[in-house]
Amino acid sequence: MKAKIIAVGVGAAVTLSTLAAHAATDTTTFDVTISITPSCNISTAGNGAPTLAFGSHDSFQTQVTGSTNLIVTCTNGAAYQLGLNEGLNAGAAGDVNTRRMIGVSTTPDNTADYVPYQLYQDASYATVWGNTLDTNTKAATGTGAQATHTVYGRVPSTNYTVGNYQDTITATVTF
Repeated sequence: MKAKIIAVGVGAAVTLSTLAAHAATDTTTFDVTISITPSCNISTAGNGAPTLAFGSHDSFQTQVTGSTNLIVTCTNGAAYQLGLNEGLNAGAAGDVNTRRMIGVSTTPDNTADYVPYQLYQDASYATVWGNTLDTNTKAATGTGAQATHTVYGRVPSTNYTVGNYQDTITATVTF
């Protein structure tokens, strides 16, 4: 009878040992990551391209003003700079200080004439808006929502040949 009890005791010990092996655990950790890269989008206010229209004026006007809006949407926290180039008809390539519109009328013919103008970052017409990073661009930080940037324009004088004039400006957002 003793032998039977020992055998039963050994069987119970094996069963307990097996249960203890299954109850043991081990753990590890792993990282969950995402990398959000800066992203920006530039668009015009409203439908289509915005026009900075100075309107119609006789040739005796000075300091004629107008404005338009650009919409920039950048990733929250993304630093960006908004620049405006010199246009297609600048007096010197790359020089935002010589912006000018060219005549586009044929009756009377003003296609060889220019009207100077300037674009500004502020309503007080103090800060010329250019396209040189960290110099004459407009710096901002994205919020993830649309940000409206108003472009202020001024024609110093309308004492030029009768007709219509235009220029094309390229706006660039660098982030």
